[in-house]
Amino acid sequence: MAETPVVNAGPSSARKLEYRLPGGRTVQVEEFCFRVSTLGFLAGREERIREKIVEEIPKLLRAQFWGNYGLVIKPVPEGPLPAYVLMAALASDQPVSDPSADRSRIVLCWLSNDVETPLPQLIDKEITDIEWDKHAVDVRT
Repeated sequence: MAETPVVNAGPSSARKLEYRLPGGRTVQVEEFCFRVSTLGFLAGREERIREKIVEEIPKLLRAQFWGNYGLVIKPVPEGPLPAYVLMAALASDQPVSDPSADRSRIVLCWLSNDVETPLPQLIDKEITDIEWDKHAVDVRT
């Protein structure tokens, strides 16, 4: 797991979720949302619905999080499709490769049945194995 999340007061006294990844990089949650995984499907074969949902996840992420983000989509667990799609936009003040960039960013997506665990722990569990330097996109703000 990543180190315990730290809630800090930001410059405008807004609270933010911040994590230190195993490699030492600090990332902040910019935005988080979730939705029912089968939203928009009324009926159909379970395996076909699953295929369609998994196929559409990149489009869903691009529509939900406009801007320049790398995408990390966790493998969908075997068995019945989890009930929820969870999405977190993460940013680091350290660019990956462009020294003129201000930040690097990723949108992380996973499917789960768990929406009862507190948000900081849900995210902490999922970010531990992100290969930030491989997937993040450098941005200028």
